[in-house]
Amino acid sequence: MNLTIVSFSGNYPLDVGGPQSVAYYLAKTLQEKGVNVSLWLRFPSMKKETEWSLTPEAKLLKEMGVNVKAIFANYSPLSFFRYPFYIAKVSKQADCENCELVHFNSPPVDAALSLPKKFASQGIPMTIAIHGGLFYESKNFLGRLLFKRQVKLFKAAVVFNSFSKEIALRNGFSEESVKVIPNAVDVKAIESLEVEALSGEPSVFFSGRLETIKGVQNLIQAVQIAREELKGLRVYVAGAGSLENLVKNAAEKLKPNLVYLGKLPTTTQVIKRIKGSSFYVLPSLKENFSISLLEAMASGVPIICSDAQGNTEVLNENEAWIFKRGSPTSLAETLILANCNEKQSKSKAKNAFIKVKTQFDWSVVSQKYYEFFEGLIQ
Repeated sequence: MNLTIVSFSGNYPLDVGGPQSVAYYLAKTLQEKGVNVSLWLRFPSMKKETEWSLTPEAKLLKEMGVNVKAIFANYSPLSFFRYPFYIAKVSKQADCENCELVHFNSPPVDAALSLPKKFASQGIPMTIAIHGGLFYESKNFLGRLLFKRQVKLFKAAVVFNSFSKEIALRNGFSEESVKVIPNAVDVKAIESLEVEALSGEPSVFFSGRLETIKGVQNLIQAVQIAREELKGLRVYVAGAGSLENLVKNAAEKLKPNLVYLGKLPTTTQVIKRIKGSSFYVLPSLKENFSISLLEAMASGVPIICSDAQGNTEVLNENEAWIFKRGSPTSLAETLILANCNEKQSKSKAKNAFIKVKTQFDWSVVSQKYYEFFEGLIQ
């Protein structure tokens, strides 16, 4: 099988986020199964491409024979006027000789906008993963509209759960053209990482985009409530986004109970700190299928997460402490309860680890992709 994966939303391990890690591990694990994989990645500059190429993950892909194609396009607001140039440039570079299938790891917007039509004109079947951000968080209204008009060009959509399946159906995919394949992590790789111990009794870690939808503002309020009872509480926040100043100011005000770490340089650094915390917290108001949640499960750390649909489709009350989304009080009370019930927290963490190892490891999930893609090109 000759497969091209188009992933323009970031590059693992330098960029933290679900789609980035999925593109990397999908390319890696399918190449291991004998698939001839080409991975198209977008970089904002040649400097960034060089930085990525020096990572162990990039070097491994090269050693394995994955054909990495670098596409240069800067999505900053200052370069908005260059978008037509990027679109035309990428279209000219869309040489997919001997390609049997193209899989878009994220919706083709901005620089990738012209690719579906270009591949369709060559008779190449295409699939797309519905990660979700474009449809419920992004302000790219034009991108959503244009994507909906391109749906008919795709042979099938990969969704991760009922949440993203609903998105696919609303945007024009039929029930028959939707395939549910969950997100995954490399459990062995996470187990092998050293622990970056975080001080605090308890220490709580959150990493993600600092946006309202991720619930970081509720986490801050929960710290204010919980620190009255948990005097040794340390909540660590890592990430960047529009709420960065809010987090910085809160960290100064709530010192030492709230600590802002900034944006960590790699996913590896994030996971090391997850492993070194007493609890991992995910306070999302809305969530599709969080890779961070799977990383925490594989780290063996007790999890405190909101009851957002994407979270509860992965974990239940036997595997995590679950609180009411959007409620700082519920989060604070759950944190206190989890800290006071060490035995129960350890039991939940153990159950979560068993689930991620048996259901959400790439050794299991990559086979589902392989069989799905094989079925489409036969």
